Amino acid sequence: MTAHAKFSASGAHRWMRCPASLSLEAQVPNRSSGFANEGTAAHELAEMCLTSGNDADAYLGRVIKVDQDTFTVDADMAAYVQTFVDPVRELADGGELLVEQQVDFALAIGVAEGEGFGTADAIVITRDGELQVHDLKYGRGVKVDAEENEQLQLYAIGAVRMLDMVYEFDRARLFIHQPRLGHVSEWAVSLAELQDFAALAQDVAENIQLGTPDCVPAEKQCRFCNAKDFCPALEKKLADEVVGSFAKLTDRAAMSQAIDDLPRVFSAALGRKMAVVDMVEQWCKAVRARTESELQAGRAVDGYKLVEGRRGPRKWSSPAEAENLLKSMRLKTEEMFDLKLVSPTTAEKLAKAGTIGPRQWSKVEALITQSPGAPSVAPENDPRSALNPTDDFENLNDLA
Repeated sequence: MTAHAKFSASGAHRWMRCPASLSLEAQVPNRSSGFANEGTAAHELAEMCLTSGNDADAYLGRVIKVDQDTFTVDADMAAYVQTFVDPVRELADGGELLVEQQVDFALAIGVAEGEGFGTADAIVITRDGELQVHDLKYGRGVKVDAEENEQLQLYAIGAVRMLDMVYEFDRARLFIHQPRLGHVSEWAVSLAELQDFAALAQDVAENIQLGTPDCVPAEKQCRFCNAKDFCPALEKKLADEVVGSFAKLTDRAAMSQAIDDLPRVFSAALGRKMAVVDMVEQWCKAVRARTESELQAGRAVDGYKLVEGRRGPRKWSSPAEAENLLKSMRLKTEEMFDLKLVSPTTAEKLAKAGTIGPRQWSKVEALITQSPGAPSVAPENDPRSALNPTDDFENLNDLA
């Protein structure tokens, strides 16, 4: 089993923003998920490609076991991983490539040996002296940017310490690859900026080691924190933000004043509550998951018990026997089978496999349409253009 560093690079976005999260998460056993294990399988495939020189489709059908889960390399996984492998190979051409390289940054951030390390998916040293760190994120969830990314900066700091006796670096470039989101982000950073970041990380680590860390709940650090379901600071923050404004309305005069002030404060109050909606939803999911986990382990949770949930869909215990039986009843084909046209996504897979030729695909593609996305609430700093609440919504309705 792979050891985990106390001051891990992958958790730096959390412990650097909320230093108390380290001690809180230490109380929770490490828990993996099917999604995380799928990502591990994709990383193993990428490693096989980069070390062997093979493309990902050479491993179609390969079974990769991660903990209790097994994953079979299919066309989708191979295609996604290849979009990571290709640019890494291209950028490493003529230079050096290190794959799944463990780097140690413990001394750089002032912690004990063995407490600060991580494994970079790919490190490239180019012919002209640039250090590159490439990180593959296989999930479909949150889009991540390379700029000022704590994990990649710590990898780069560790890589510089490991390699500066052999190579002369004058700059670094950090990459995030998220193939299933069609997202690649890169950020150029100077070695001086990396040193400044190491000093900042050292200050945080020193605060943690002195035993006086702060608990600072917020969207980014709480999203994947294993302790959010019992974090007192998060619970207080959510109560203050969501309930606090109502709790003050304890008498008729206060209620009357609030109603008078409503037009003035409504926008700010609603925006403030909207800002914590994601955190509330994540907290609710974490509490529910922890409750289920405790009950399944046989531990009591006051007021709750395990019951059988909604049953799954009915299915044939033996499809072949069912087919033969229905055939013996002289049923027509259309009575026995549900037939429908393949989806555009399936048709595109046929084109990628060569079943549908390039010229044929252009004709098929001309028949594909896609409705516009429904209006969705987003923060003001979202890069997408804002919709006009009258003209744009009417246009969307016309196109739907």
